[in-house]
Amino acid sequence: MTGSYTEASVKRKADVSTYLAKIGVVLLIGILFTFGFLAGQKILAFLAIGLGCLCWFVLFPKLDAEYEYIYCDGQIDFDRISGGESRKTVLRIDLDNVEIMAPEKSHELDKYGDSGLKIRDFSSHVAEAKKYCIITSDESNRLKILFEPSEKMIELAKAKAPRKVFTE
Repeated sequence: MTGSYTEASVKRKADVSTYLAKIGVVLLIGILFTFGFLAGQKILAFLAIGLGCLCWFVLFPKLDAEYEYIYCDGQIDFDRISGGESRKTVLRIDLDNVEIMAPEKSHELDKYGDSGLKIRDFSSHVAEAKKYCIITSDESNRLKILFEPSEKMIELAKAKAPRKVFTE
């Protein structure tokens, strides 16, 4: 078997919307509990406690995301791992359909612009991370994919499509 395979993963840094969602849910549960306790509605207080447990064990782990990139024989799979256990393949692309793969700040991407591109961000949102950008087309639209591949993944992609993959 002469296939090429590598994988890389990044943990997504929590952004403002994640923190706001967590704070909003905690405040809602706190208000529900306080109202139920002060109004003498014990069922409402118990409901708030149950809702709090549900959020702690189900909702909050889903808000923590990790992305894994799997390169196998010219295909790249983008998987989302929620809560450290639930994996879902979000996107699969073939390097034959890729127009260009280059570092995010590369001048090779200047001619593509952002007009009409749907952006899919599978990066960690860390400012110092070395992000790459892929411009590809699927059945109905063009995609701009942001991700953080490993050096081996870049080497294998460059070996598969040397005229489409840029490193500088």
